[in-house]
Amino acid sequence: MQVIADLLGVPEDDHDEFRTVLGAARPGAQVGSLQKEALATNPLAWLDDKFSCYISERRDHPRDDVLTSLATAKYPDGSTPEVIDVVRSATFLFAAGQETTTKLLSAALRVLGDHPDLQERLRRDRSRIPLFIEETLRMDAPVKADFRLARKSTTLGEVDIPAGTTLMICPGAANRDPRRFDDPHSFQLDRTNVREHMAFGRGVHSCPGGPLARVEGRVSLERILDRMADIVINAGKHGPPGQRRYTYEPSYLLRGLTELYIDYTPTPCA
Repeated sequence: MQVIADLLGVPEDDHDEFRTVLGAARPGAQVGSLQKEALATNPLAWLDDKFSCYISERRDHPRDDVLTSLATAKYPDGSTPEVIDVVRSATFLFAAGQETTTKLLSAALRVLGDHPDLQERLRRDRSRIPLFIEETLRMDAPVKADFRLARKSTTLGEVDIPAGTTLMICPGAANRDPRRFDDPHSFQLDRTNVREHMAFGRGVHSCPGGPLARVEGRVSLERILDRMADIVINAGKHGPPGQRRYTYEPSYLLRGLTELYIDYTPTPCA
């Protein structure tokens, strides 16, 4: 959360407030949640209020940061967007930037705990960490579904799609397409075409935060391997090997564990 906040230009004095409001898990607080429980503080409304203040302030007092770039951007015709339109872009970047990385790291830790052999291979050869991250993204894409608008009529998979149709696409399903990936439900560190996954989209629809998430994932895993030995899944919480039980956020958009219990041996910090 702090990384994407710094990149956008969220004042450091506000970081603690962000952690307090957004750090604790709450039913119904996740993006795309299926739960309708009332929240004492609606995190999305809170973010809108905070970023409205930031954008308005940047228009009056520009700085050298991403929020200023968003605040001072113009439409192609030269007109200025309404503050709320800019706020929606800013909050989307913030939410996407920290949600995907958090879910990527929890998925990676689950794989490490379930596959001690992979853990040891990565310890011996850190150059394989980027490939490990890519295969984790393919197996457990943080984004399960996204939406597109058909700009013109077309036919896809023998289905006619009229112009103006809203389409729901599922990157997680595409990443396990057996026509693209051999034995798609198995985790393979040496998968030759792993970078063909759709976890961060493709082409003009590529996620701008994808490179950052990859770097954060790589650096975090390097630190984890430095400081945590013998990482295993807690059998008391998740069941024995072959009978694991994991729960995921009740969201139709995102895929992420609600909790993950691991055991490990601390190693001295370098």
